[in-house]
Amino acid sequence: VSYKLMVWIAMVYVSLLTIWGGVDEYFGSFISLAAYIQGPIIGMIVVDYFILRKRKLDLRSAYFLEGHDAYEFTNGFNWVGLSCVIISLLVTVLFVYNPITKHIQSPMFLLTTGSGFTAIFGGLLYWLASLTPLKRYMIKDRDSVTI
Repeated sequence: VSYKLMVWIAMVYVSLLTIWGGVDEYFGSFISLAAYIQGPIIGMIVVDYFILRKRKLDLRSAYFLEGHDAYEFTNGFNWVGLSCVIISLLVTVLFVYNPITKHIQSPMFLLTTGSGFTAIFGGLLYWLASLTPLKRYMIKDRDSVTI
């Protein structure tokens, strides 16, 4: 998908949201859900870089040099990471805090907030997945020259 097409899609989407007018009413829920998606991504980045890769990166793969594909995943998606994001989002909405109903379901919310919980939970799930045979899918740059 081209960048130009993505800009057009975003423009139409934001225009429809503006015309609809419900953005003000649901803005807090929108921001919370966005944080619930970003939280596990941050947690997984920290776990991946500091724990799994031990602060080493394959620069050839990072810059997509020919023959180096350690950071290319199935159809552009790291399915393990995507699963961790979805599971973290669902667990938080169902058991910690639901931003749509604005109902606190666990005292954990008062300690970590929803996004803090998703960051910790998403990172923990990603680390647990690395203890299984999925690690070969998650970390393909062990044999590459790293910095």
